[in-house]
Amino acid sequence: MIWLRKTDVNSCNAILFTKGNIMSERTAGKVIISNNIKRLRDDAGWSQADLAKKSGVSPAAISLIEKGERLPSLMVTRKLASAFKVSEAELTGAENQSTNQINKEAQAFFRDYGDIAELDDADKEIILDLVNRFKERKDDKSRK
Repeated sequence: MIWLRKTDVNSCNAILFTKGNIMSERTAGKVIISNNIKRLRDDAGWSQADLAKKSGVSPAAISLIEKGERLPSLMVTRKLASAFKVSEAELTGAENQSTNQINKEAQAFFRDYGDIAELDDADKEIILDLVNRFKERKDDKSRK
């Protein structure tokens, strides 16, 4: 779906156009969040009841959010993002596409393999090595 944003100069209201439809920024936000929650929930293989249990958000609220009838509060957004192990930015659509792809792969990994503490020693060693490599690269960049 392609979104174009246009601001009405007289009223300073943001309006989003998509495939001939006009929607407010608030409505567009509901659609984006709704689609992201459905996608993440489907990717995880969870029902709405499963998501409710994992996030502490009521099943009724999840249903309304997924239908695009309710915009989640910041607290609900945080709870949902935590349950999916994604950033709030990914849930709300604020991240760019390349970051989304990396996060999608990383989140799939952590959903599949769970807590790092549960990995065997060899796998923990691999992760520690990767973290150290990133730290070294960051230090190298900051020295330049």
